[in-house]
Amino acid sequence: MDRAHVERLAEQSLLRGLMNEPRAIAAVRGWLRPADFADTWHRAVYTTAVERHIAGQPVDPEHMADALTERLGARLADGARLAQLITATPYTPNTLAYARMVLDAGLRREVVGLGVLLQAAAVQSALDHTSVPLTTTCRLVDAGLDAAASRWTDATGAPQQTNVVPIALRAAFRNGEAQEGAARYLAALPARDAVGERQHVVELVAALIAHPDAIGDVSSWLPITAIADPGWRLIYGTTIELAELGQPVDLVTVAWTARQHAQHGPELPSMDELRQAVDSGWYSFPAVAAGVVAADQARHLADTGTHQLHQAAANPGVLIGDLVDTGHTITDALRRTAAVLPIAHEPARRLVALPALHRSPAVTR
Repeated sequence: MDRAHVERLAEQSLLRGLMNEPRAIAAVRGWLRPADFADTWHRAVYTTAVERHIAGQPVDPEHMADALTERLGARLADGARLAQLITATPYTPNTLAYARMVLDAGLRREVVGLGVLLQAAAVQSALDHTSVPLTTTCRLVDAGLDAAASRWTDATGAPQQTNVVPIALRAAFRNGEAQEGAARYLAALPARDAVGERQHVVELVAALIAHPDAIGDVSSWLPITAIADPGWRLIYGTTIELAELGQPVDLVTVAWTARQHAQHGPELPSMDELRQAVDSGWYSFPAVAAGVVAADQARHLADTGTHQLHQAAANPGVLIGDLVDTGHTITDALRRTAAVLPIAHEPARRLVALPALHRSPAVTR
Protein backbone atom coordinates (compact mmCIF):
# COMPACT_ATOMS: atom_id res chain seq x y z
CA MET A 1 0.00 0.00 0.00
CA ASP A 2 1.60 3.26 -1.15
CA ARG A 3 2.18 5.73 1.68
CA ALA A 4 1.40 8.75 -0.48
CA HIS A 5 -1.98 7.29 -1.42
CA VAL A 6 -2.84 6.65 2.23
CA GLU A 7 -1.83 10.19 3.22
CA ARG A 8 -3.87 11.61 0.35
CA LEU A 9 -6.92 9.66 1.51
CA ALA A 10 -6.47 10.99 5.06
CA GLU A 11 -6.31 14.57 3.74
CA GLN A 12 -9.42 14.10 1.61
CA SER A 13 -11.33 12.52 4.47
CA LEU A 14 -10.34 15.32 6.84
CA LEU A 15 -11.52 18.03 4.45
CA ARG A 16 -14.78 16.22 3.88
CA GLY A 17 -15.21 15.89 7.65
CA LEU A 18 -14.53 19.59 8.27
CA MET A 19 -17.15 20.63 5.74
CA ASN A 20 -19.69 18.32 7.36
CA GLU A 21 -18.64 19.12 10.92
CA PRO A 22 -17.45 22.77 10.98
CA ARG A 23 -17.11 22.79 14.77
CA ALA A 24 -14.10 20.52 14.40
CA ILE A 25 -12.22 23.38 12.72
CA ALA A 26 -11.92 25.18 16.06
CA ALA A 27 -10.42 22.03 17.58
CA VAL A 28 -7.70 21.52 14.95
CA ARG A 29 -6.71 24.94 13.67
CA GLY A 30 -4.49 25.59 16.70
CA TRP A 31 -2.10 22.78 15.79
CA LEU A 32 -2.81 21.86 12.16
CA ARG A 33 -1.30 24.12 9.49
CA PRO A 34 -1.93 24.28 5.74
CA ALA A 35 1.69 23.19 5.17
CA ASP A 36 0.88 19.87 6.85
CA PHE A 37 -1.06 18.91 3.73
CA ALA A 38 1.10 17.37 1.03
CA ASP A 39 -1.33 18.36 -1.73
CA THR A 40 -1.27 22.11 -2.54
CA TRP A 41 -4.95 22.12 -3.53
CA HIS A 42 -5.85 20.52 -0.21
CA ARG A 43 -3.89 23.32 1.49
CA ALA A 44 -6.03 25.90 -0.26
CA VAL A 45 -9.23 24.12 0.73
CA TYR A 46 -8.15 23.90 4.37
CA THR A 47 -7.01 27.53 4.47
CA THR A 48 -10.31 28.67 2.99
CA ALA A 49 -12.32 26.58 5.46
CA VAL A 50 -10.41 27.97 8.45
CA GLU A 51 -10.73 31.58 7.27
CA ARG A 52 -14.46 31.24 6.68
CA HIS A 53 -15.02 29.55 10.02
CA ILE A 54 -13.14 32.32 11.87
CA ALA A 55 -15.27 34.89 10.02
CA GLY A 56 -18.44 33.04 11.02
CA GLN A 57 -19.23 32.04 7.44
CA PRO A 58 -20.54 28.61 6.37
CA VAL A 59 -18.11 25.99 5.09
CA ASP A 60 -20.55 23.67 3.38
CA PRO A 61 -19.51 22.38 -0.09
CA GLU A 62 -21.62 24.91 -2.00
CA HIS A 63 -20.19 27.96 -0.23
CA MET A 64 -16.71 26.44 -0.31
CA ALA A 65 -16.91 26.04 -4.09
CA ASP A 66 -17.70 29.75 -4.50
CA ALA A 67 -14.97 30.75 -2.02
CA LEU A 68 -12.34 28.62 -3.78
CA THR A 69 -13.27 30.11 -7.14
CA GLU A 70 -12.86 33.60 -5.68
CA ARG A 71 -9.51 32.66 -4.14
CA LEU A 72 -7.93 30.63 -6.93
CA GLY A 73 -9.89 31.35 -10.06
CA ALA A 74 -12.23 28.94 -11.84
CA ARG A 75 -9.47 26.75 -13.31
CA LEU A 76 -7.41 26.24 -10.16
CA ALA A 77 -10.45 26.03 -7.91
CA ASP A 78 -11.36 22.89 -9.85
CA GLY A 79 -15.00 22.55 -8.88
CA ALA A 80 -15.10 19.05 -10.32
CA ARG A 81 -12.37 17.97 -7.92
CA LEU A 82 -14.30 19.40 -4.98
CA ALA A 83 -17.40 17.49 -6.07
CA GLN A 84 -15.32 14.33 -6.42
CA LEU A 85 -13.88 14.84 -2.93
CA ILE A 86 -17.39 15.04 -1.50
CA THR A 87 -18.81 12.08 -3.37
CA ALA A 88 -15.80 9.75 -3.38
CA THR A 89 -14.83 10.10 0.28
CA PRO A 90 -17.19 8.31 2.66
CA TYR A 91 -18.11 10.51 5.59
CA THR A 92 -17.40 9.05 9.03
CA PRO A 93 -17.29 10.96 12.33
CA ASN A 94 -13.54 10.61 12.82
CA THR A 95 -12.51 14.11 11.82
CA LEU A 96 -10.07 14.66 14.70
CA ALA A 97 -8.44 11.29 14.08
CA TYR A 98 -7.95 12.19 10.41
CA ALA A 99 -6.49 15.57 11.43
CA ARG A 100 -3.91 13.79 13.59
CA MET A 101 -3.03 11.55 10.64
CA VAL A 102 -2.44 14.60 8.44
CA LEU A 103 -0.38 16.24 11.19
CA ASP A 104 1.69 13.08 11.66
CA ALA A 105 2.61 12.99 7.98
CA GLY A 106 3.24 16.73 7.88
CA LEU A 107 5.54 16.71 10.89
CA ARG A 108 7.57 13.85 9.42
CA ARG A 109 8.13 15.84 6.22
CA GLU A 110 8.97 18.92 8.28
CA VAL A 111 11.62 17.15 10.37
CA VAL A 112 13.25 15.68 7.25
CA GLY A 113 13.32 19.19 5.78
CA LEU A 114 15.10 20.47 8.89
CA GLY A 115 17.79 17.89 8.22
CA VAL A 116 18.34 19.40 4.78
CA LEU A 117 18.93 22.77 6.44
CA LEU A 118 21.64 21.16 8.58
CA GLN A 119 23.31 19.70 5.49
CA ALA A 120 23.40 23.08 3.77
CA ALA A 121 24.70 24.81 6.91
CA ALA A 122 27.48 22.23 7.30
CA VAL A 123 28.58 22.88 3.73
CA GLN A 124 28.54 26.64 4.31
CA SER A 125 30.60 26.34 7.49
CA ALA A 126 33.10 24.15 5.64
CA LEU A 127 33.41 26.68 2.81
CA ASP A 128 33.62 29.71 5.12
CA HIS A 129 35.66 27.84 7.74
CA THR A 130 33.58 29.42 10.50
CA SER A 131 31.15 27.90 12.97
CA VAL A 132 28.46 30.55 12.62
CA PRO A 133 26.37 29.06 9.77
CA LEU A 134 26.17 25.69 11.48
CA THR A 135 25.64 26.84 15.06
CA THR A 136 22.97 29.33 13.97
CA THR A 137 21.17 26.69 11.95
CA CYS A 138 21.35 24.22 14.84
CA ARG A 139 19.46 26.76 16.96
CA LEU A 140 16.91 27.18 14.20
CA VAL A 141 16.46 23.43 13.79
CA ASP A 142 16.16 22.89 17.55
CA ALA A 143 13.40 25.49 17.60
CA GLY A 144 11.64 23.73 14.75
CA LEU A 145 11.91 20.38 16.51
CA ASP A 146 10.50 21.83 19.73
CA ALA A 147 7.62 23.39 17.80
CA ALA A 148 6.87 20.05 16.12
CA ALA A 149 6.83 18.31 19.49
CA SER A 150 4.57 21.01 20.91
CA ARG A 151 2.06 20.72 18.09
CA TRP A 152 1.98 16.94 18.42
CA THR A 153 1.31 17.09 22.15
CA ASP A 154 -1.44 19.67 21.54
CA ALA A 155 -3.02 17.32 19.01
CA THR A 156 -2.77 14.18 21.11
CA GLY A 157 -3.23 15.62 24.59
CA ALA A 158 0.00 14.05 25.80
CA PRO A 159 1.98 15.74 28.62
CA GLN A 160 4.03 18.56 27.18
CA GLN A 161 7.51 19.67 28.14
CA THR A 162 7.97 23.38 28.65
CA ASN A 163 10.04 24.16 25.58
CA VAL A 164 9.72 27.83 24.76
CA VAL A 165 10.52 28.61 21.14
CA PRO A 166 12.11 32.08 20.77
CA ILE A 167 9.72 34.43 19.03
CA ALA A 168 12.42 35.51 16.58
CA LEU A 169 12.71 31.91 15.33
CA ARG A 170 9.05 30.97 15.13
CA ALA A 171 8.48 32.39 11.67
CA ALA A 172 11.83 31.26 10.34
CA PHE A 173 11.38 27.52 10.66
CA ARG A 174 7.91 27.71 9.11
CA ASN A 175 9.40 29.02 5.90
CA GLY A 176 9.33 26.13 3.45
CA GLU A 177 11.23 28.26 0.95
CA ALA A 178 14.32 28.06 3.16
CA GLN A 179 14.27 24.27 2.99
CA GLU A 180 13.69 24.31 -0.75
CA GLY A 181 16.54 26.78 -1.19
CA ALA A 182 18.82 24.60 0.93
CA ALA A 183 17.97 21.59 -1.23
CA ARG A 184 18.78 23.51 -4.42
CA TYR A 185 22.02 24.76 -2.87
CA LEU A 186 23.09 21.21 -2.04
CA ALA A 187 22.15 19.94 -5.50
CA ALA A 188 24.39 22.56 -7.13
CA LEU A 189 27.46 21.55 -5.13
CA PRO A 190 29.82 18.67 -5.90
CA ALA A 191 29.67 15.59 -3.72
CA ARG A 192 32.02 15.23 -0.78
CA ASP A 193 35.60 14.30 -1.67
CA ALA A 194 36.42 11.05 0.14
CA VAL A 195 40.06 11.18 -0.99
CA GLY A 196 40.48 14.72 0.24
CA GLU A 197 38.80 13.94 3.56
CA ARG A 198 41.15 11.00 4.08
CA GLN A 199 44.15 13.22 3.43
CA HIS A 200 42.87 15.74 5.98
CA VAL A 201 42.68 12.95 8.58
CA VAL A 202 46.22 11.85 7.73
CA GLU A 203 47.48 15.40 8.19
CA LEU A 204 45.70 15.77 11.52
CA VAL A 205 46.86 12.46 12.98
CA ALA A 206 50.43 13.16 11.85
CA ALA A 207 50.27 16.62 13.43
CA LEU A 208 49.14 15.04 16.71
CA ILE A 209 52.05 12.58 16.67
CA ALA A 210 54.41 15.48 16.08
CA HIS A 211 52.67 17.70 18.67
CA PRO A 212 51.28 15.37 21.39
CA ASP A 213 50.11 18.25 23.57
CA ALA A 214 47.16 18.72 21.20
CA ILE A 215 45.91 15.13 21.47
CA GLY A 216 43.56 15.77 24.38
CA ASP A 217 41.76 18.66 22.68
CA VAL A 218 41.15 16.69 19.50
CA SER A 219 40.13 13.42 21.16
CA SER A 220 37.48 15.32 23.16
CA TRP A 221 35.38 15.88 20.03
CA LEU A 222 36.73 13.45 17.40
CA PRO A 223 35.89 9.84 18.34
CA ILE A 224 38.05 7.05 16.98
CA THR A 225 35.06 5.56 15.18
CA ALA A 226 34.70 8.76 13.12
CA ILE A 227 37.86 7.96 11.14
CA ALA A 228 36.77 6.18 7.97
CA ASP A 229 40.11 4.69 6.91
CA PRO A 230 40.71 1.54 9.03
CA GLY A 231 44.49 1.84 9.03
CA TRP A 232 44.60 5.48 10.06
CA ARG A 233 41.78 4.84 12.52
CA LEU A 234 44.11 2.42 14.31
CA ILE A 235 46.99 4.90 14.16
CA TYR A 236 44.75 7.58 15.65
CA GLY A 237 43.44 5.23 18.34
CA THR A 238 46.97 4.14 19.22
CA THR A 239 48.06 7.76 19.51
CA ILE A 240 45.20 8.51 21.92
CA GLU A 241 45.90 5.34 23.91
CA LEU A 242 49.57 6.19 24.38
CA ALA A 243 48.73 9.72 25.48
CA GLU A 244 46.13 8.52 27.99
CA LEU A 245 48.59 5.99 29.42
CA GLY A 246 51.26 8.65 29.77
CA GLN A 247 53.52 6.87 27.27
CA PRO A 248 55.78 8.66 24.78
CA VAL A 249 54.03 9.68 21.56
CA ASP A 250 56.45 9.70 18.65
CA LEU A 251 56.85 8.04 15.28
CA VAL A 252 58.69 4.97 16.60
CA THR A 253 56.38 4.29 19.57
CA VAL A 254 53.18 4.81 17.58
CA ALA A 255 54.39 2.60 14.73
CA TRP A 256 55.54 -0.17 17.08
CA THR A 257 52.34 -0.17 19.18
CA ALA A 258 50.04 0.05 16.18
CA ARG A 259 51.79 -2.92 14.57
CA GLN A 260 51.12 -4.95 17.72
CA HIS A 261 47.44 -3.99 17.67
CA ALA A 262 47.15 -4.81 13.95
CA GLN A 263 48.34 -8.40 14.19
CA HIS A 264 44.98 -9.57 12.86
CA GLY A 265 44.22 -6.44 10.80
CA PRO A 266 43.53 -3.91 9.56
CA GLU A 267 46.25 -3.05 7.05
CA LEU A 268 48.27 -0.13 8.33
CA PRO A 269 49.72 2.67 6.20
CA SER A 270 53.21 1.97 4.97
CA MET A 271 56.21 3.08 7.00
CA ASP A 272 57.12 5.56 4.27
CA GLU A 273 53.63 7.08 4.28
CA LEU A 274 53.58 7.39 8.06
CA ARG A 275 57.10 8.85 8.19
CA GLN A 276 56.38 11.40 5.45
CA ALA A 277 53.12 12.40 7.14
CA VAL A 278 54.78 12.93 10.53
CA ASP A 279 57.64 14.85 8.93
CA SER A 280 55.08 17.20 7.41
CA GLY A 281 53.21 17.30 10.70
CA TRP A 282 56.16 19.03 12.34
CA TYR A 283 55.47 22.10 10.20
CA SER A 284 51.70 22.18 10.66
CA PHE A 285 49.42 23.62 13.32
CA PRO A 286 47.25 20.94 14.94
CA ALA A 287 44.46 23.45 15.54
CA VAL A 288 44.32 24.30 11.84
CA ALA A 289 44.37 20.66 10.80
CA ALA A 290 41.66 19.94 13.40
CA GLY A 291 39.47 22.69 11.97
CA VAL A 292 39.65 21.18 8.49
CA VAL A 293 38.74 17.72 9.79
CA ALA A 294 35.96 19.22 11.93
CA ALA A 295 34.44 20.80 8.83
CA ASP A 296 34.58 17.42 7.06
CA GLN A 297 33.06 15.72 10.08
CA ALA A 298 30.26 18.28 10.24
CA ARG A 299 29.28 17.49 6.67
CA HIS A 300 29.47 13.77 7.39
CA LEU A 301 27.34 14.10 10.53
CA ALA A 302 24.77 16.26 8.75
CA ASP A 303 24.53 13.85 5.81
CA THR A 304 24.31 10.78 8.03
CA GLY A 305 21.88 12.44 10.42
CA THR A 306 19.55 13.57 7.63
CA HIS A 307 19.59 10.05 6.19
CA GLN A 308 18.66 8.68 9.62
CA LEU A 309 15.83 11.20 9.93
CA HIS A 310 14.57 10.27 6.49
CA GLN A 311 14.55 6.57 7.33
CA ALA A 312 12.93 7.13 10.72
CA ALA A 313 10.27 9.43 9.27
CA ALA A 314 9.39 6.81 6.64
CA ASN A 315 8.87 4.21 9.38
CA PRO A 316 5.35 4.56 10.82
CA GLY A 317 6.50 2.62 13.88
CA VAL A 318 8.78 5.50 14.90
CA LEU A 319 6.84 7.93 17.06
CA ILE A 320 6.96 11.68 16.49
CA GLY A 321 8.57 12.17 19.90
CA ASP A 322 11.34 9.71 19.04
CA LEU A 323 11.87 11.47 15.71
CA VAL A 324 12.23 14.81 17.49
CA ASP A 325 14.69 13.31 19.99
CA THR A 326 16.78 11.97 17.10
CA GLY A 327 16.88 15.43 15.58
CA HIS A 328 18.10 16.97 18.83
CA THR A 329 20.80 14.29 19.12
CA ILE A 330 22.05 15.26 15.66
CA THR A 331 22.12 18.99 16.41
CA ASP A 332 23.98 18.35 19.67
CA ALA A 333 26.66 16.37 17.83
CA LEU A 334 26.95 19.04 15.14
CA ARG A 335 27.21 21.80 17.71
CA ARG A 336 30.09 20.05 19.48
CA THR A 337 31.91 19.58 16.19
CA ALA A 338 31.27 23.16 15.06
CA ALA A 339 32.82 24.44 18.29
CA VAL A 340 36.22 23.44 16.87
CA LEU A 341 35.82 25.96 14.05
CA PRO A 342 36.57 29.64 14.61
CA ILE A 343 33.63 31.98 15.11
CA ALA A 344 34.97 34.42 12.54
CA HIS A 345 37.52 34.32 9.76
CA GLU A 346 41.07 34.19 11.03
CA PRO A 347 44.03 35.55 9.08
CA ALA A 348 46.08 32.83 7.46
CA ARG A 349 48.92 31.69 9.68
CA ARG A 350 52.39 31.73 8.28
CA LEU A 351 54.11 28.39 8.49
CA VAL A 352 57.58 28.79 9.96
CA ALA A 353 60.04 25.92 9.62
CA LEU A 354 61.11 24.59 12.99
CA PRO A 355 64.86 24.27 13.59
CA ALA A 356 66.16 20.75 13.12
CA LEU A 357 67.47 20.61 16.70
CA HIS A 358 63.84 20.87 17.97
CA ARG A 359 62.77 17.79 16.07
CA SER A 360 62.44 14.45 17.75
CA PRO A 361 65.26 11.99 17.04
CA ALA A 362 62.50 9.56 16.05
CA VAL A 363 61.88 11.39 12.80
CA THR A 364 65.53 11.77 11.82
CA ARG A 365 66.22 9.68 8.80
